[in-house]
Amino acid sequence: MPRIRSSNIPPCIRLNADVLREIFIHCVSDPENNPAYFVLDGRKRSIRELPQLSVSRVCSLWRHAALLTPQLWNNIRIYHLTEANLKTAREYLSRAENLPVSTTLSRRETAGEDWRSQLIDFLSSYRIQTLVVTPKMSRFHLILPDLPQRSVADLDSLSIFNHLDHEEAQIDLNDTRYPKLAVIRIWGTHKISGFNSSLRIFDGTKLSMTVNESWDLLSRCPSLEESHFRITRVNDSRRPVSIPQIHLRRLRLLALHSESKTDVIPFSTFIEVLTLPVVEELHVFHARIAWSMTAFQSLAHRSNYFPHLRDLVLRNPTSVVDVGALLALTPSLKSISLCSGISTSHAFYDHLALNGLASGSLAPRLQSLIVGHVSNAGLFVDMVESRMENAQTSSNGVPAPFTRVVFFAMDRRYHDSCHRLLDMRQRGIPIKLWRYHI
Repeated sequence: MPRIRSSNIPPCIRLNADVLREIFIHCVSDPENNPAYFVLDGRKRSIRELPQLSVSRVCSLWRHAALLTPQLWNNIRIYHLTEANLKTAREYLSRAENLPVSTTLSRRETAGEDWRSQLIDFLSSYRIQTLVVTPKMSRFHLILPDLPQRSVADLDSLSIFNHLDHEEAQIDLNDTRYPKLAVIRIWGTHKISGFNSSLRIFDGTKLSMTVNESWDLLSRCPSLEESHFRITRVNDSRRPVSIPQIHLRRLRLLALHSESKTDVIPFSTFIEVLTLPVVEELHVFHARIAWSMTAFQSLAHRSNYFPHLRDLVLRNPTSVVDVGALLALTPSLKSISLCSGISTSHAFYDHLALNGLASGSLAPRLQSLIVGHVSNAGLFVDMVESRMENAQTSSNGVPAPFTRVVFFAMDRRYHDSCHRLLDMRQRGIPIKLWRYHI
């Protein structure tokens, strides 16, 4: 019988098991190298939508290698909570061996169903690393404390999205019970206590907090790198007599929203105790924030004039913003969105500001400029054109050329002159006029 040459053996057969498992892990991972979730949502899915099963059904060798690769089987999303799906989830996760698991829980609303005991039993069987609870899983805060310590000791990321409970839910996230908790995303009517000192990301965009509560979180979590707050009225809480400074030495992103569309929240009140030496992104979204240049100047001084701040969003300030003074305090900016949510002239550009932007003496690295209503639109467009010319002739990269410019103008006469903007775009200048319908 003739011998089979090794060159005739398919390449996939020649691979050893360790190499094959590494290939499987990369094949079923997303761009951030996180394994794809196995989804249970009550519908029959194509095998191509389930990459773990796809690689395990090519041949017996691949199946054996896949089943012995725990990293393929520790991510699951249960979008339709049923006894059958819980059984399937157990079988699936059993292949993860002792690896921490990541799971998303949701369910279809069915009257009279209480999944508390089943979920406690299910989650208690695993070491949980990532847990996401959708809005349909109401009252999950009652289940979380009943899970054994060994199940939550590795919990790194917790996301609870709940708009269904009408009463405030208390959640205690202390260091002792959750020693590795680094990411928290909370939406709904919750009251958070016992913040974890190892917390890196806090997203409370849909969680109402008073100014004092947000200060308490920031002061207790020195490892914070990213924070999103939705602030209620200052009058809802008593101000301490003495407020110690909060030095946020790792915070790279700070985003502020407000609870009310009518009540004004002084920006100076929130930032008066903060120091942001490494902040890269500062966003004030959808909020009636009483802007104070004096308060911002004080914050800049405490923060060494923001050496790393590259992205600034100031959406709806209630008072006029001196653009020149603002940009002088933020020399490292690459992107700014200023007063883009209002149709009145709340951003003031004098000749010094426009000339500074054109030459690069102000915001030399700025590339993206999105602004609200510009009263002197002609001079503003002159600045953009001059900046682009100076960038083109520059030998040291100062100023940086604009990659996006968007502005608003309510002057109908300027709308009739938009052929100039068309000509600029044809010459490669990325400028756009947004119009208000009046």
